[in-house]
Amino acid sequence: MSQGLVNQIAHSVPGMRIMAVSNRKPERALQLLRYAGFDEPRLVDTQGKLDAEVSVGRSAATHDALLLCRRDYVDVVVDTTGSVEFGAHIALAAFRHGKDVVLMNAEIDATIGPILQLYARKSGVILSACEGGEPGVQMNLLRWVKGLGLTPRVIGNIKGLQDPYRNPTTQKGFAGRWASAAAKFWTTRACT
Repeated sequence: MSQGLVNQIAHSVPGMRIMAVSNRKPERALQLLRYAGFDEPRLVDTQGKLDAEVSVGRSAATHDALLLCRRDYVDVVVDTTGSVEFGAHIALAAFRHGKDVVLMNAEIDATIGPILQLYARKSGVILSACEGGEPGVQMNLLRWVKGLGLTPRVIGNIKGLQDPYRNPTTQKGFAGRWASAAAKFWTTRACT
């Protein structure tokens, strides 16, 4: 998700600039910047080094996301971690330093999103979410289908059910497990 986001901003969003990318594995952050076409991105681990890179127009990579939350020249922090606790630390630090936050982290949005929204309002910043994960993509698809004037009958996440090598032989065990579970469910329902 991060790679696609950085690449999209770097090549298709005039007026936006990637100052830095943070990853707990800093080599991954460097790789991401290289993929998006940034020339010779540098790894930084202090505020001074980050400032030096940004001042000469280079994007940097770091393992310390809090570095990004503290800098005046960073306007928006985007969370693509998928971690509730770590994402909360980042969001709260960003709010304390006057940064808007975009969540591409459905896990944090679903668990404490409303609480973070209160902290964002108190700090006078914006907390926003986008379709970073499947739930957001599904909701946008649902809105689009309704916008067409259609009535959706089923929506869900079927991750893991798509098997390109599925055939009657490989499907037999799966079908047996679900047939057994369905039989137990309906037997239990009928008895109560």
